[in-house]
Amino acid sequence: MRIEVIAIAEEILKGMIINTNSSYISATLSRLGWSSSRHTVLPDEKEALTEGLKEALARSDLVITTGGLGPTLDDITRHVAAELFSSDFTFNKEIAEDLAKRYGKDLPSLADQATVPTKAHILKNAVGTAPGFVFTDKGKTLVLMPGVPPEMQPMLDQEVIPYLKKNFSNNLKPLVETIHFCLINENMLDPLLRQLKNDYPSMEFGIYPGYGVLTVTLKSGNTIDLKAARDRIVSEFPTHQFTGSSGKIEEALSTLLKEQKKTLSFAESCTGGLMAHKITSLPGASDFFLGSLVTYSNQMKEQVLKVAKTTLESCGAVSKETVEEMLHGLLEVSQADYGIAVSGIAGPSGGTQDKPVGTVWAAIGERGKKPDLFRLDIRGSRQTIILISSIKLLASLYRKIRYGVSPQEVS
Repeated sequence: MRIEVIAIAEEILKGMIINTNSSYISATLSRLGWSSSRHTVLPDEKEALTEGLKEALARSDLVITTGGLGPTLDDITRHVAAELFSSDFTFNKEIAEDLAKRYGKDLPSLADQATVPTKAHILKNAVGTAPGFVFTDKGKTLVLMPGVPPEMQPMLDQEVIPYLKKNFSNNLKPLVETIHFCLINENMLDPLLRQLKNDYPSMEFGIYPGYGVLTVTLKSGNTIDLKAARDRIVSEFPTHQFTGSSGKIEEALSTLLKEQKKTLSFAESCTGGLMAHKITSLPGASDFFLGSLVTYSNQMKEQVLKVAKTTLESCGAVSKETVEEMLHGLLEVSQADYGIAVSGIAGPSGGTQDKPVGTVWAAIGERGKKPDLFRLDIRGSRQTIILISSIKLLASLYRKIRYGVSPQEVS
């Protein structure tokens, strides 16, 4: 089965936003044994969109699109799709009632969003206003989903995937293993995967690196071989593995803290609250996360976290001594079980010979116990330094709690 994923957004073509939807869809399909053969980006323009969808349906069995389902002028995807499948429109009372219940009867776009193609299977949108649709005809299937990631992702997981499993089960490869690692890079894994490829030539291997995390996929028709290969990979890096459906380290850390009924707080300087954002983006964060203090200035570090002025003057804000005092003050004020304190130079200015841009000091610890103090040296843009710092610190805390590994061993 050939699968094509299409993002419909002028903003992507202009470089205004990044196409994260297609990667999320393909990764989700891959975990289930399906492989997408092509990613395409199309504009919100009727002629180009019509031709693009026609071409995709001609070469692919299943086409999954995101974008263009809202009520605004440039949201034309459902109308173009309806024309391609010769479908009329009808007012759907069930959708209208759901929108009225969630947004009120005066929602300006209620009538528009509740008017749907008669030939389409409806995909419920539990987060936003725009429903999704599935069109099928002559062995071809077209799936339409919203382009906003927080709406698209739950629709894919809760509506589209169950539909595909029900209607395309014969095309599903049943044996797929996905393994997530943190704080290792692809060069460390590549020699082992090459050896495993020699040992299991019919097995498919995939390696997908990210900032501070890495995912390996194995596909095989042999259960015994699949398990053996997986066990060999995990045994090489046993304290780097983490579990989670999303492949995000913050999900694994959240699950671990909830299981252990422990609480967490942050003192963030250079990361500016990004660690807190990652944690609070997950459902159930309030079960364990107490909060983050973004103490960006020295004044805030002194007044809120009680970092000594002499420490800041003699050692600097980006130092082992400062983050240790930041962590102590954080755990005192929050009474959390675990905490992370971080201070660094994200650039592009502010670096020195001793502390160049990308120097990050961190303290990770459990209340009442001696903390781990360590330095990260990260290269890249300001945004890259902030992102990598956040992920590596969350991963370091995960390994400390899960495996008892000191962060000093992983920087």
